[in-house]
Amino acid sequence: MPFDPSADPLADLRPHVAAVWAERDRLVARVAAEVIARVPTYATTPSSEVWIGMTRILERIAEGDPFGAPSAEDLDAAAGTGIQGARAGVAAEDLVDAVLLGAREVEAEVMARAEAAGVPADVRLAGARAARKWGEAVAVAAARAHLRAGAPEGRDAAADLIAALHPGRPVSDLAALAATARLDPGARHHVVVARSAGTATLDDVDAARLRFAHSGAAWATRDGALVGVLPSTPGPMGDLVIGTAGPAELSDLAVALIDADRAARAAHRLLGAGCHDLDSLGLLVAVHEDPALHARLDRRRLDPLRQEARHDLLRTVRTWQRLGQVDAVAQELTVHPNTVRNRLARVEALLPDWRTPRAQAELWAALVVDAARDPETL
Repeated sequence: MPFDPSADPLADLRPHVAAVWAERDRLVARVAAEVIARVPTYATTPSSEVWIGMTRILERIAEGDPFGAPSAEDLDAAAGTGIQGARAGVAAEDLVDAVLLGAREVEAEVMARAEAAGVPADVRLAGARAARKWGEAVAVAAARAHLRAGAPEGRDAAADLIAALHPGRPVSDLAALAATARLDPGARHHVVVARSAGTATLDDVDAARLRFAHSGAAWATRDGALVGVLPSTPGPMGDLVIGTAGPAELSDLAVALIDADRAARAAHRLLGAGCHDLDSLGLLVAVHEDPALHARLDRRRLDPLRQEARHDLLRTVRTWQRLGQVDAVAQELTVHPNTVRNRLARVEALLPDWRTPRAQAELWAALVVDAARDPETL
């Protein structure tokens, strides 16, 4: 029977959650062994409170609803674990790893029992997705509490450093702030600005993943974005649009922040999730920042092709730029290769210079903006 998305998978999976928790001693021992083996600062902490906190989160998985949004009790348990971890000297990124490991261990055993009991695969998949979302939200709550507990009272050194990144700030001031934020003032750093794709609100889960994937970094929120100073460039992270710049010396971090922000804003509008810098965006930055330039390119390069919409010239050119071969374009558009050749000949009649490097660059930029404005054209 097909899975009904409106049905709650909890009904079929709940007995298996309870069965796993009934053998909690074995579960806690297995989670502890995994965490010690894979999470550095957990392996060296002697604090029993840290492990009590982890057990509380495992208990919330069983006693709460791991297939829904975390409850107040779930978040309280996560916050307590975060505070205990900070006091015991557990690194913030290790705390996140440990919480996610614990949640995944429970999930794996629950799903194994459910499979053995004949629970349909689509129900198990829906339950696993929901459980992972729950675990990530709890990890974010634990990390936030950890940061609050571990920050110097009344001050956020990373936020102070990032707030000071504007041209003209004396390097000596920045060096002092960098040292307070535990960054090497003499090193070269990368600056990132992360925004959520498609919305103005930063996604907490993806932002937490980005923050705790990089040690030796300073982070702060600014103008609705997550801003970081990192020792290396980050990789893509979920639905985040990440602008990057650097590496730069301390004296150049203010300019790097401007560049990273420009890249993030242009990519947010035109490309979507992923890591982007000014070099990779090329002409798209100018088109994004100069609406008059975009209007000129659109009028000069795309309007002539739109006049013959029945030939699908815009889509043909867009696909040809990406694939570069007539046969490949024909296969993707499900037309005969001669149809593609005829269309490209028509493009050349309308835009005689269209194969020149300059025209290709302008066409590419105009087509990217056109696709961002109307995704149905892709």
